[in-house]
Amino acid sequence: MSNSGNNSSSKLVFSLIVGIPLLVIAFSSLLYMLANRDVVSLGTVNNGTLIQPPLQIDKLAPTHRNGEPVAFNEIDSLWQFVVIGDGYCEANCEAMLYLTRQTHTALGKKMGRVGRMYLNTDKEFGAQLDQLLIDEHEKLTSAFIDGAAFRASNLPLGDEARGFYVVDPKGWVMMFYQLPDLEQETLTSMGKLVIKDMKRLLR
Repeated sequence: MSNSGNNSSSKLVFSLIVGIPLLVIAFSSLLYMLANRDVVSLGTVNNGTLIQPPLQIDKLAPTHRNGEPVAFNEIDSLWQFVVIGDGYCEANCEAMLYLTRQTHTALGKKMGRVGRMYLNTDKEFGAQLDQLLIDEHEKLTSAFIDGAAFRASNLPLGDEARGFYVVDPKGWVMMFYQLPDLEQETLTSMGKLVIKDMKRLLR
C-alpha cells in the first residue's frame, strides 16, 4: 500500500511539473492572440510615444487667423491630430498632413470624434501652403502658435519633423508619432499603428 501511495504521489508531482508550464504557455499564447486582435487590452500597448509630462497646448498660445484664442477643450470635445510647422510646410510637413488625413478617414465611424489641425510657428501662411490646405485639406483647422514657446517646450518634434502629435479633448498634448522616412510603406505602416491606438482611446 505504501508503494502504491508513493507511486501516486510521484505521478502527481510529475504531472504538476510538466503540466503547469504547459498551461502557462497556452494561457500566454491565448492572451497574446486576444490582445493582438483587440479582444482584450493589456494596457501597455501604445504604438505612439507618450509625452511625459504631457503639455497643456494653451502654453503655446494657439490663436485662430483672426487673432482669437483657440480653446481646444471647446472644439466639440474632439481628439486632435496636430501637425506643427512653419509658414511654408515643405516635404516632411506636407507628408504629415497627408498621413493624418488618410488616417483620419480610415477611422471610419470614429472619425467624427477626431479633428485635424495645422499649427504655424511663423507669423503668416505662405501662398503655396494656403493653396495646399484649400485643395487637399479642406476640413483641417489652421492656426498660429508661439514659435518660441514651442521650441522652448518639452515637445520632441521640430517645425519640420517627420511626425505629429495627438492632443486629447482637454487640450493635453499627450502622444506623438515620428517616422524614420517618408517611404509609402512607412506611411502606411504608421497609419495602421495610429488607427490601432486611436480605436483604443475612442472606446
